[in-house]
Amino acid sequence: MYKVLIVDDVESDADSQFLSLLRAGIACEARWVATSEDFTRQLELFVPDVIVCSVFQPQFNGHTALAIAQSLSPNTPIIFVFETVGEEVAVQKFKSAPGDNVFNTSRAELPSTFGRAIKEAGERKKRRTQELTISRLTRMYADQVRELEQLRGQHITFRKLSRYLKASVKPAEIFTAIECFGPQLFPSTNGKLYLVHPPGKHLETVASWGNGSLNQQAFTTQDCWALRQAQAHWVRDLRAELVCAHVAPDVNSVPPYLCVPLFAEGETLGLLHLRRLSGKSSENTGSIEFSLNLATAVAEEASLALGNLRVRASLHEQSVRDPLTGLYNRRFLEEFLLRELARADRKKHSLSIITLDIDHFKRINDSLGHGAGDIVLRRIGLLLQGFVRQSDIACRVGGEEFSVLLPEASMQIAEQRAENIRKAVQELRLKYEDHDLSGITISLGVAAYPDHGTTPDSLIRAADEALYDAKFRGRDRVVSA
Repeated sequence: MYKVLIVDDVESDADSQFLSLLRAGIACEARWVATSEDFTRQLELFVPDVIVCSVFQPQFNGHTALAIAQSLSPNTPIIFVFETVGEEVAVQKFKSAPGDNVFNTSRAELPSTFGRAIKEAGERKKRRTQELTISRLTRMYADQVRELEQLRGQHITFRKLSRYLKASVKPAEIFTAIECFGPQLFPSTNGKLYLVHPPGKHLETVASWGNGSLNQQAFTTQDCWALRQAQAHWVRDLRAELVCAHVAPDVNSVPPYLCVPLFAEGETLGLLHLRRLSGKSSENTGSIEFSLNLATAVAEEASLALGNLRVRASLHEQSVRDPLTGLYNRRFLEEFLLRELARADRKKHSLSIITLDIDHFKRINDSLGHGAGDIVLRRIGLLLQGFVRQSDIACRVGGEEFSVLLPEASMQIAEQRAENIRKAVQELRLKYEDHDLSGITISLGVAAYPDHGTTPDSLIRAADEALYDAKFRGRDRVVSA
């Protein structure tokens, strides 16, 4: 049933037009208005399918009706009914401008014109629907193309990040790569990479992008739900999720964020934290899922890179450490001495080396067994660690022989250090099972660069010769080269 709004200043004329539509078999309901105020109100309340308007009225003419209709209901067809040739000519003058939803007809032709207006209005509506559908599909296609291009760009960037992480040989390079590619992978976000430090299991920032002032306070693994649950924790709706204690004390000011833990070989290494910038919340379900997967992949790559560096460092440490005493071995001494000699030559600094040997060590092994000898070696190794500065190194170079390298130390300082070590060993009181291991002494030789050698071999040889001289003179003494 069609809704018809009839505009006429004579109610009987309006009724006549309505009856002509009914007689023609057109199912409709009608409302009559005579003033512009009523016309405006009924356009909003009644929402007619067709407007039927007399051309000339004392209070309300066709020009006014057309202007109001075009403003409030531009898609509703309006039919002007004329009675005289003059009225028909008048309608033709203002009909041409508004568009194809304006019709003119006589009273006799009103039903047929009404049908044509309804048909054309339906066709226009169908065209508009098709145009809107095409426009919507075009926008969707453009959005999908943009999203695919963005995903492709992020995939390429992720592969570049992965290559750099795999090629990194120290942690600082990993952190620099994260800071470089993080903003490209996660635009419109602030990001931080934290590492866990064993004392107290607290986390420290090692890489960041965006607003560097975020999350500056120290926190522990217990302050993050992602670390406690060992899985990603994404807070999109602050009213529906628990907020981590490290994010902010005022949860109402926190934008959506994501925490992804870093693991390697069952150990918690750190945390990747991403926080969306305020107002950037246009992500759909697909992009949210992709962002979560991408963040997880970045965390896994970073974990793998950090874990590999730990393994390399552990293997290198094992290759340069003596397993019994924990001191460096001969291999490390030779490598370190080569670098330090080059530095001493460049900066014109002195460098000294002390070599020492446990006196009559074979007697301890022969009389009490190798267990007793191991105790003596470990204890002297521990003692030497207490006599070296941060820049010095102590090494077990073989059997019962040790070396102490003192960069930027003069011969006089090295001689005094050697004497202090000799006295400290003399004061050792050790026990092995029921036996007292007392009376342990050492012999020491001291040499210095450049007076006694300018190469690792020549300097070590000079210190060894001084050591042999100390043993020849009766042991338990310090001899300089």
